[in-house]
Amino acid sequence: MKILFLSAEVAPFVTVGGLSQVMYFLPRALTNKGHDVRIFMPKYASIEDPLSKKRWKLKKEIDKLSVPIENLQTRAKVSAQDSILCNIKSYPKTRTTLKTYFLENREYYELRANMYGYKDDHIRFALLSKGCLEFLLLMEDLLKKKDKQGWLPDVIHCNDWHTGYFIDLARQSKRYSSILSKIPIVFTVHNFVYQGNYDFRYGNHEDPDMGVAPLASLLSPKLQMQNALLRGVLYSDAVNTVSSTHALEVLTSEYGAGLETVLKAVRGKLAGILNGLDTKEFNPETDPIIQQKYSISTFPAARRENKLDLQRLFELEENSSNPLMAISGRLSQQKGWDLLLKVLPHLLATRKDLQLIVLGSGDDRYRDQVLKLQKLYPKQIGLHLRSDFRLPRKLFSGVDIMLMPSMFEPGGIVALEALRYGAVPLVRRTGGLNDIVTDFNAVTKAGNGFSFRDNNPWELFAAIVEALTVYKQQNLWKKLIHNCMSYDFSWKYSATLYEDLYRNVIEGRRRAVSSTPHPAYNPQV
Repeated sequence: MKILFLSAEVAPFVTVGGLSQVMYFLPRALTNKGHDVRIFMPKYASIEDPLSKKRWKLKKEIDKLSVPIENLQTRAKVSAQDSILCNIKSYPKTRTTLKTYFLENREYYELRANMYGYKDDHIRFALLSKGCLEFLLLMEDLLKKKDKQGWLPDVIHCNDWHTGYFIDLARQSKRYSSILSKIPIVFTVHNFVYQGNYDFRYGNHEDPDMGVAPLASLLSPKLQMQNALLRGVLYSDAVNTVSSTHALEVLTSEYGAGLETVLKAVRGKLAGILNGLDTKEFNPETDPIIQQKYSISTFPAARRENKLDLQRLFELEENSSNPLMAISGRLSQQKGWDLLLKVLPHLLATRKDLQLIVLGSGDDRYRDQVLKLQKLYPKQIGLHLRSDFRLPRKLFSGVDIMLMPSMFEPGGIVALEALRYGAVPLVRRTGGLNDIVTDFNAVTKAGNGFSFRDNNPWELFAAIVEALTVYKQQNLWKKLIHNCMSYDFSWKYSATLYEDLYRNVIEGRRRAVSSTPHPAYNPQV
């Protein structure tokens, strides 16, 4: 298949959040399976910055591309005063990159120091969407001329609210639908909370955007009030989020961020596909950060040494028999700290051998309570209350249990990282955590962790007690670690699921375009 990805950020060119990592690994995994994969993104200032150590030398593909300000319904040429001029540059396929097209514009991308956070972000990403659509029109013209540079995808894969404008225009504007009517569009939503450059959950409830009115022009004040995520959901051929469980959760008011009614209406095209893990970067056999490297066959002695290294580092009693737990991430309500702070005092008071490491920055109220708890139990609690990109892997390589009692967790990447290193995850059953972790059964010796379901501190307490009970039986615990490290972490598996999704939407779009409505069909009903 020929696959085009559209995204606001893509590693290694720019990296802000998890989206850029998905846009690095998933396209590569699909390429490794034989597909022709290309990417379209903005050309931010840092990409060709001569002062940057990671300056990318790009090739100019299209000069002075006229992107219309208004939403035209015909293929008519656009005058300079009625358009925003852009260039399109590219970077070739290499060992670490795929063929990537960049939309270049001085005002909206190159003069900005950051990727996000501007009051006109809705214009910037609507411009990205329109620029990509105009690029595809030119690609079709090249194909008609039998030019080898011409290329059109079999499927287009859009990501997050920034690309919802593309989906709306591809389906609603006759200028673009003439060539895109036969091309299906997949829309991956990595976080339903972010729906545009405006908080639609708390905005104007008297006249909310229902996604029906035509999309406003690029420079219209109305554009900011139109929900890009909603429109992407409505007009795409398939919507997916980053885990099967989260695809069900977003149908509820607790997780749907105000879109649950719409998502219920389109649930037939809603799916969940779990992200993979960079198994080369996260590899205990080669990781230079950890004290002792190890494999699935050599972990017992090495993980014991790594545990002692952590105990020394955090000034805890150096005893490999002591159960060592850790929690890594932001100190916030979402990560389950209200539950933890009710449970931990009881556990630490009754189990003097129990140790805990806390890594991460966050809300002051949680930080203050954790500091007070450490003063009460200085020999049992080690703290590093700031962000650190190296320490998590040291934790994964030596702690016995990683605590993840999150209120919600769409993907659950930390659980995958913990499993890779043999740290047993203890999770609340939500989002990706529910899909990743299977409860360990001491009789059958199957499973890779422990869990609890309700947002209740004593369910968390019971799960920890169960884990500590199994920990006492070291032969069982070694089997559990072996199960953890045997989990299939690869993007190859995720790519296979996306292949299936693409084939389904290609067939569905083919049938939709070729089908003839029934004589009794009434589009108004």
